[in-house]
Amino acid sequence: MKTQATPVLNLDELPWPSDQPEHFIFDVDGTLTDEKSVTHQPTVDALKAAHEAGYPITVATGRLLQAGISLLDRAGIDGWVIANCGSVVWDGNSVVHEYPMPTEQLERFIELGREAGVVPAVYFIDEIVMDKGNFNIDNGQHNLLDVAINANEGKPIQQVDLETIDLSHATKIQFGGDATILDQIQDRVIEEFPEVVRGHAYALEITPDGIDKWTGISVALKDRGLSASTGLGVGDSGNDVPWLPKVGISIAAPLSTPDVIAVTDYVLPDIDFPVANLINAIVRRTR
Repeated sequence: MKTQATPVLNLDELPWPSDQPEHFIFDVDGTLTDEKSVTHQPTVDALKAAHEAGYPITVATGRLLQAGISLLDRAGIDGWVIANCGSVVWDGNSVVHEYPMPTEQLERFIELGREAGVVPAVYFIDEIVMDKGNFNIDNGQHNLLDVAINANEGKPIQQVDLETIDLSHATKIQFGGDATILDQIQDRVIEEFPEVVRGHAYALEITPDGIDKWTGISVALKDRGLSASTGLGVGDSGNDVPWLPKVGISIAAPLSTPDVIAVTDYVLPDIDFPVANLINAIVRRTR
């Protein structure tokens, strides 16, 4: 943990050797997207420029696998996707690692969400199933579906009674709700589930015991012959804390949570398309 203020990165004078980094790792929501989980064209174009310059790219997201794949497809690039907060690893062609959740853990988390008045949503490799009975627009959750759909590149989200579906292949579960509601219940949830993280302003989430983004990233890098120490990573929220300190150059997005800023080397300036500007600055200097 850092003991001094994390400096804002000067994109005109990058403070690391010109032969670094050798590859990129990016979170998606809050990093490659805006606050509504939309990835804008300048960022897509920058990802394409990095790929064309020869940088291997890894996307590490709490989203569904297909959402990560769709983002790479938009940029027309090859890359690996770590989805569902590390529970799913895709190598550009197929899922090569998958970590399902224990059913008992899922069932209790769903029960707690219903008790707290928030919306449990279960993630599988290729779909999200949201608890129909607990969706309440009067509690400020009217934006939840829009944000979730944006975060998953427009893929429809089922709303069903979660007790009617097979949970055996679920890889992540989250509570969705208005940010102020989640603020109110977060301590209560952490008391029972210390592993819970705030992956988004609208979401509290857990993955299988012992599984986080670093789990997926580390096996993906090993499979590709890449070292974390030569990579550059950017993230913004609690589910990025386990992996960011392990990469050679760790950077927090402008609106990152304090725990992320505390473990990173630099913070990006609060400008339009900050990650796009970072990528372009690196590509201009090293390629």
